Amino acid sequence: MRHRSGMGLAALGAAVGPFIGVTLSLVAVSNAQTGVAATIMAISPILLIPASAVIHKERITWRAVGGAVLAVGGVAMLFPHR
Repeated sequence: MRHRSGMGLAALGAAVGPFIGVTLSLVAVSNAQTGVAATIMAISPILLIPASAVIHKERITWRAVGGAVLAVGGVAMLFPHR
């Protein structure tokens, strides 16, 4: 509580993060089928794997990479091919 800039950034993140998340999820639901949009929203932890490797210098295992590729491939199969 004593660190003003830290509290300010935390408050900003708490206000802006959910606002952007909800707005983008509503845009996704309005532009795609609900099931497809929900599946895409559910893979957000997978999309954070590269960020954790870069920011926190975490080591990414081949098992995590394989799971991420499998999940993204499954989501890609939900979209109709034209």
